[in-house]
Amino acid sequence: MPRSNLEQRSLVEPAQAAPYDLEVQQQPDAFAKSHALTDSTILIHVRFRPDGIVWEITECPKELTKEEWFKRLCARAGGKFQARCGGRGMFRLSVEELEAMKATHAH
Repeated sequence: MPRSNLEQRSLVEPAQAAPYDLEVQQQPDAFAKSHALTDSTILIHVRFRPDGIVWEITECPKELTKEEWFKRLCARAGGKFQARCGGRGMFRLSVEELEAMKATHAH
């Protein structure tokens, strides 16, 4: 009885690991702290409630509310904001830009 092409290939080609056989790596919590992509790039993650109010935002100075921090970032670095699906977004800032925005005299 002739074998199918699939059976013939499986006899000749070595088996490859299926994608689901690979070890699953734990993803970091985006809101535990901001992620540094390089030594000079920081990601500030933002999550919004369904009504548009800021629910979570990273790197927020203690003297500002979440909403005030988001408004400051938008005013000074609005062009660096990337909207994501599911009520999320992120700012990509350099360390220097972030420190300047966190300064209390940055109003």
